Amino acid sequence: MQHTRSIDLEDCPVPEDLLKRLLDATLNAISDVGSQLTEPQRAALAVYCYRRSHLRQLGLSLAALCNRAALMMEAGHAGELIHMQAQASTNSDVDADRRPRGGKAPVSLYVV
Repeated sequence: MQHTRSIDLEDCPVPEDLLKRLLDATLNAISDVGSQLTEPQRAALAVYCYRRSHLRQLGLSLAALCNRAALMMEAGHAGELIHMQAQASTNSDVDADRRPRGGKAPVSLYVV
């Protein structure tokens, strides 16, 4: 599979105003904004953001909205790895919601 779309790391694949809206959006609103993009645009933006450390979480959130094939078309093997990280991040977020604050198990004072 050949990938040539993300060679230039300096050009953002979407207009700057859309990138600004994504950066201003909460993680819950990212799916609303991301769903307005085509699959190739969303994958290109996910890879673009992921490759910048300060935008990595945004990239993973967008990658979670992409299918594996689109990310692989955009970035080859790296796209597959981004997809796996995005899926793992999504699953760990669900697990984190079930844990009490601080990540520790609750303490019981029940005496046996």
